[in-house]
Amino acid sequence: MRRIYVEWPQPAKALMLCFPAFFILSFILTALKLPFWAVLIPISLAGVSVFSLGFCIFRDIRNTATTWSRLYRESKNIAPDGFTIADLPTIKGMGFIYMLMGAMFVAGSLWTVFTTAR
Repeated sequence: MRRIYVEWPQPAKALMLCFPAFFILSFILTALKLPFWAVLIPISLAGVSVFSLGFCIFRDIRNTATTWSRLYRESKNIAPDGFTIADLPTIKGMGFIYMLMGAMFVAGSLWTVFTTAR
């Protein structure tokens, strides 16, 4: 994981850190007894960052998915032309799943805000 962070291009590198940072921020805001809607803002931002990271991977922006596949091959000592489960289409599929996860985070927090509004 550390090597992925070091060698990934910049948009993906920053987005990879935004998700846990926003998620932890939501727990801190809960501990500070802020209003419920204020706690959902970082959760929505975490969803946006996961969606954006998935988009970078899915569209292979600045070779994000290619770098991930290459790093996996190197870590398992697989030849560049050898078959692995972490080929580029599989990694891009994972990026699409990240996009869905991010959309679910945002949709869930918006749903919660609108259904619990008083």
